[in-house]
Amino acid sequence: MPPAPTGAIEKVWHRLCEAFAARGHEVTVLAPGIPGSFATERLNDVQYVRLPRWNRTGSTKVDLIKDLCHSNNAWRALPEADVTVTNCFWLPVLLRIARRKKVGALNVHVQRFPKRQIRLYRGADRLSTVSEAIADAIRAQAPQLAGIVRVIGNPVDVAVFQPDGPSRREPGCKTILYTGRVHPEKGLAILVKAYARLHRDDATIRLRIIGPTDVARGGGGPAFVASLRAAAGTAPIEFSANIADVHALASALRSCDVYCYPSIAFFGEASPVAPLEAMACGAVPVVSDLPQFGAYVINDVTGLTFPREAPEADAALARQLQRVLHEPATARRLRDAGVERAQAFSVDRIAEAHLEDFAGLVAGRARSS
Repeated sequence: MPPAPTGAIEKVWHRLCEAFAARGHEVTVLAPGIPGSFATERLNDVQYVRLPRWNRTGSTKVDLIKDLCHSNNAWRALPEADVTVTNCFWLPVLLRIARRKKVGALNVHVQRFPKRQIRLYRGADRLSTVSEAIADAIRAQAPQLAGIVRVIGNPVDVAVFQPDGPSRREPGCKTILYTGRVHPEKGLAILVKAYARLHRDDATIRLRIIGPTDVARGGGGPAFVASLRAAAGTAPIEFSANIADVHALASALRSCDVYCYPSIAFFGEASPVAPLEAMACGAVPVVSDLPQFGAYVINDVTGLTFPREAPEADAALARQLQRVLHEPATARRLRDAGVERAQAFSVDRIAEAHLEDFAGLVAGRARSS
C-alpha cells in the first residue's frame, strides 16, 4: 500500500479506505511492509498492519506459494470486523477452513479474470469485481455463486486527477503517453510499431512510457525493453520509472497530447484505472477494444478504440492516434466528454456504493443469525 510504490489495486483501495475512515468507519489495512515502515501505524485515520513482504517471481506456481504464506500471516493478524475485503488468492480458503475468526461478512474482491479458483470461494458473502466482463467470467465458472456477484467500478481521485494543474509540456513536440507495467501483455509492441509509423511522417511526435520494467514488479525485464527500442528503429522512446506520487503522475498525464493504453490481455485486465486517470486529467484515451474498458472509454464519444486482433493492429492504432494529434476539434470533443464521464467514478461515489453494499451484507448476516 502507499506510500510504497504500488500497483493500481493497492492505490484504489488506499483511497477507498481513507474515504471509509473519513465517514466515521474504523478501517484496518493489512499490507506487506516496506523498508523503514512501522509494524503498525495510523495514517489519515486508517490503521495499518505491516506483514512480511515477498516480491513477485514471474512464476505463477511460486507466486501462489508466496501468496499462501502471505495469506497465512494475514489470517493470523486479522482483527475482528463487520466486513473483511481481500484480494489474496488463498485467504478466503483459510478463512472458510478456520471458520473466519469473526471477520464478519467476507467480500472477495476479484480484479482479474478468474483462473478456475472461484469455486474455492463458496464461503464468501460477496464476490465483488469492477467490470461486467469479469462478472460474466465469475458467473460462468461458478453459476451457483452468481447471486453474490456485484460490479462496482474502480474509482479515480478527481481532486488530484483533474484537467487544471501543473504540467510539463515540451514546446514543439506532440507526446503519446503510456503508464503502467512495461510488459508484453500490455500491447506495447503494437504501440511502438504504431509510433514508428507516425514518427516517419512527423518527427515532432514523441513516445513516453512510464512504469516498472523489472520482473519483480510485473514488468517484462531488460530483454523486452530492448525489443521495444529495436522495433522503434530511429524513433526515440523515453522510458521513465514508475511515478508513485499521484500529483506528479497527474502532471505527467496533463503533459501529453494523447494517452494510449493498448492492452491485449483479455484475461489479465479487470477495469484498468490508468485510462480513467488520464481521462480525468483531460487526456484523450486511445485503448484496445477490450470489453473491460467499456464502462468509461466509449469509442468516438469519450475516447477511441482500435481492434487489437486485427492483422495490422499497429496501423489501426496509428490512425486513431493521428486523429487525436491532427484533428483539434475531435480532440476537444473527446476530451470534454471524457472529463465529464470520469466524474461518475469519483472516489466519493465509488466509496458510497461499497458502503451501501457492506451495510446490506452486514444486515443480511444479522438476519440469518
